[in-house]
Amino acid sequence: MDIWSKLFTYSSAAIGAVVLLVALIVLSNAQDGMLTVEGLQHLEAPLTSFYEMMLFFIYPWMALSLFIFGRFLYRTFIQK
Repeated sequence: MDIWSKLFTYSSAAIGAVVLLVALIVLSNAQDGMLTVEGLQHLEAPLTSFYEMMLFFIYPWMALSLFIFGRFLYRTFIQK
């Protein structure tokens, strides 16, 4: 496994772990077993900030995935 594949794999695991933690935080705010918009109003600012921060990591991660996929296609069909 080369450095690009390792970077993609480890960053995918980290992004997944962070999203899972945020989902657990949001689900812990359920009131009487129901998750409502009104029950999450107090999390609007932190979740918006989290979304804007994650974009900083998601866009390079997507570019890396396209690079790895393009390299795979190149090695599969063009390189002999």
